[in-house]
Amino acid sequence: MLKILQKQLIECTEMQEKLAVLRAFSPDRSMVKRVPWIDAGQEAAILQIAIIGQAERVFAGLLLNDVNGRAELFVRGAEEETKLRELLDQLVVIDRFYREIGGIVGYQVKILDLMQGSKEPPFCDAIFHSPAFTDLSKETQEVEEWVRWGLEAMPEMAEMYPLGGAADRLHLIDENTGKELPAAKLPFAGRPLLEHLIRDLEARERLYFQTFGKRIITPLALMTSREKNNQFHVMQIFEQADYFGRPKDSIRFFTQPLVPTVNAQGDWCMAGPLKPIFKPGGHGALWKLCRDEGILEWFKTQGKTKCLVRQINNPIAGLDYGLLAFTGIGWKKGMNFGFASAPRLLKSAEGVNVLIEKGSEVVLSNIEYCDFDKFGIQDAPIKEGEPYSRFSSNTNILFADLQAIAQAVEECPFPGLLINLKKGTYLSASGEKKEEEMARLESTMQNIADVFVEKKGDSLKTEKTFVTYNVRHKTISTAKKAYIPGQVVQETPERCFYDLLFAARELLETCNFRLPAQRTLEEMLRQGPEFLFLYHPALGPLYAAIREKLKGGVLQLGSELILEAADVSIVQLNLQGSLQIISDGIYSSGRVLLEDCCIENRGVNWGASGPFWRMNNCREETVKIVLKGSGQFIARNAHLKGNHTFVVEDGQILKI
Repeated sequence: MLKILQKQLIECTEMQEKLAVLRAFSPDRSMVKRVPWIDAGQEAAILQIAIIGQAERVFAGLLLNDVNGRAELFVRGAEEETKLRELLDQLVVIDRFYREIGGIVGYQVKILDLMQGSKEPPFCDAIFHSPAFTDLSKETQEVEEWVRWGLEAMPEMAEMYPLGGAADRLHLIDENTGKELPAAKLPFAGRPLLEHLIRDLEARERLYFQTFGKRIITPLALMTSREKNNQFHVMQIFEQADYFGRPKDSIRFFTQPLVPTVNAQGDWCMAGPLKPIFKPGGHGALWKLCRDEGILEWFKTQGKTKCLVRQINNPIAGLDYGLLAFTGIGWKKGMNFGFASAPRLLKSAEGVNVLIEKGSEVVLSNIEYCDFDKFGIQDAPIKEGEPYSRFSSNTNILFADLQAIAQAVEECPFPGLLINLKKGTYLSASGEKKEEEMARLESTMQNIADVFVEKKGDSLKTEKTFVTYNVRHKTISTAKKAYIPGQVVQETPERCFYDLLFAARELLETCNFRLPAQRTLEEMLRQGPEFLFLYHPALGPLYAAIREKLKGGVLQLGSELILEAADVSIVQLNLQGSLQIISDGIYSSGRVLLEDCCIENRGVNWGASGPFWRMNNCREETVKIVLKGSGQFIARNAHLKGNHTFVVEDGQILKI
């Protein structure tokens, strides 16, 4: 019966038409007559809750029976009215967002169908191949050309950051309020995760300026949610940073709707009276919301034709040339969609990129790790005994042609629908606390690619979608969950920080630095890093550019080198302790030159500085060089011992 109603609701184009269908279908069509302020959208939501059999749970305490035994809503006071209004506001958003599948009724039908399982396996006659990759893993002349394309593409590029996830496994808590915080606020390497994405973009914009002599501002669209007050915290980060020096009108925010969770019987999970447990419905909401909220049109009015999509929890994706080469290929070759991939460890909780062959058609797609059994995907190694899967990791770094996306959303507004099952606590109908798996309907942003089906050629290679392949430590390391000693360290900030330091080691070695022996992850967690090298991405971001600025030296055990400046020249540095170089802007003309210098101080007390990934470093001594405006600091054949701070004012030159 619900499927018949779902079909009728999908065909409705006006609210009054929808209400007529619902009133005819609902045995409780008079249930709203005692609440005079309810509007048409709210009534439609209430009737649908009754039709799917959830009224007694969702509106518990507000339902009365009339003389005919039919349920009516009855609000007894201002507090109840406020709670009901807040709930109805959320239900109306859900109903509107899922209108293409029949609103709230359609959501319930779909989640029940997926929970019951398909009667026949999807793609039962399909063949899954490892796709043909464009290899970015080595610096070749071809890769240099792709990087150049990426720079040329920047005036046509926009960027989107989906930030609306729950991030429940991070257990990030505000120390002042005790409330949970979203992933965007995670203080990774000394700054919020969100800021790392902005800094990567700034570095690419500065490189464009250096190359072509023209400054550009890339428009940003950020998808937030109400989960953990996500939208408030994201706005707060921007406001406190004065929008990172970017024009306010170059940044747009839009909100991802939260969706109902259900138990194994399909009943909505409740946290209390009038409080269903809502959770984010997956990053697949990105595309439809971009259309509905006018983001695609906004990009178009600014002359933007392509888009880079990055997720908040992967701060290392901007290292070196990977993003520029990736977007350059997509732009120059006129691609509709692209994935950036990397090697995937067997049995890891990561989706994979696959080429699906079905009859005379092929499509480049993504399959989530939780769906491997459903699709018959074998998590097998490339070669027997090797640690990596024959399918590469889908890293959630995406390229999209905006016009192609606009057309794809019309065909598939909810790509990659699946069930997200996570343990949680909710109240049973009798008010008893229950801890068990709760399900919600999720959509995956990567699977919008399923729309771009092509005719099969001899090579099984798609012509309008592509996937690149790069080394893992410069492509993906995620901070998704809190580290618990003795448990798996993958996807924790600790592992992500370790991977960042490994990339820094690789870079410095190519700059002819002698470094202490590398510590294992376990050793780093106990003792701290063998050395620390962090820098503003504008120092490059290309490693080739950084190699021109850092030319040899020694970092002693436990040393710390922080370069928050773009114009630095360091030749034969011997560092024992801590050195910080800080400029007040990446476009300023300030400059630091160190030649044949020795920096010697007590540096960081690593025993008092954990957790190290937060960068709350306890420095006993440091040399700190602060540049303002066009200030310059020049030191040759100098030995700086102990604690020093040098502040070089705009227009000054300080020589040692």
